[in-house]
Amino acid sequence: MTGGFELSNKRRGRESKYTDAFKRQLVGESYVAGATVPMVSRLHGVPTSRIYSWRGDARYQPTDGVMPDFTPVEVTDAPFVEEIAVRRSSARIEITLENGRRMSVSDGVDVGFVVALARGLAA
Repeated sequence: MTGGFELSNKRRGRESKYTDAFKRQLVGESYVAGATVPMVSRLHGVPTSRIYSWRGDARYQPTDGVMPDFTPVEVTDAPFVEEIAVRRSSARIEITLENGRRMSVSDGVDVGFVVALARGLAA
């Protein structure tokens, strides 16, 4: 395995840098309960469009209903439920940019961050 994918030994026409087994593995992982194609994509460094394409191709479907061992986990620094309730009660400002995009900002957010975000969304 090299850099998150297995190299294929095919030498004819349009080559694929991924082996059929690797494609089946990613398709199988994308069907696991709780997993999403973007999660699998980030995990293996493969474009989401490529995985969606493989999901539509009968050659790469998991065989005999066997799904690979894959447990999706998302680690965050999420606050406790009590902290969320307190934050939701704080003041919020909604800003509508010239291009129609909207930002909702709560108090305590760094002004420099809001300005940089607004410039990025306006671009």
